[in-house]
Amino acid sequence: MSNETRDLIVDAALRLAADKPWPEITLTDIAQAAGVSLAELARHVSGKPQILEAFARRMDVELLASLTSDPVEGDAHDRLFDIMLRRFELLAPYKAAIANIAKAPADGPAEWLHLLASSLTTQGWMLAAADIKLSGFTGDVAKLGLAKIATDTLRIWLKDDDAGLARTMAALDRKLRDGEALMNRLETPIALCSGFARVFRSLREERTSSKAQAHDTAD
Repeated sequence: MSNETRDLIVDAALRLAADKPWPEITLTDIAQAAGVSLAELARHVSGKPQILEAFARRMDVELLASLTSDPVEGDAHDRLFDIMLRRFELLAPYKAAIANIAKAPADGPAEWLHLLASSLTTQGWMLAAADIKLSGFTGDVAKLGLAKIATDTLRIWLKDDDAGLARTMAALDRKLRDGEALMNRLETPIALCSGFARVFRSLREERTSSKAQAHDTAD
């Protein structure tokens, strides 16, 4: 998807979503609003979830680019709080569209899975931007937790008319601290699960190797 065409499509979809429920907007509507044919639209996106994903990646890039001139500081909590709040500030021009999209962002399990995968990608970039290094199962759990925090805080942000985003900031701070406490409680169980997974993989590899050796000996 070329950047120029991608932005045309995303911007057209968001303009429509600002005035109309997302489920009622068709791909034909988006193509017409973007000034491209339906065939041209199909060359660049597979459907509405991919349009939302393209918008999410654009927001990711804008947020990451902001770090060059305005890096985050403080401890891990403060850095992550700053990053996630900064993302809401970037979303502000699209608040009306996001409000309509949030009511019904996907249609069916396949679309929901697509959006979940996109959200987890965003959370990975949020962690990277906050310079929080997590990997493996712990990283996956953290991304899932952040995705829920982001979704829950988004609902509050959509109703927060205060220019200073006082309600949003309070909710985000509380949810991040609750998430940190939960991750601390899960640290030992996660380590045990990771250890069991490594043992299981090792046993499976040994069994596969033994079978291969037995087969070679038989030949």
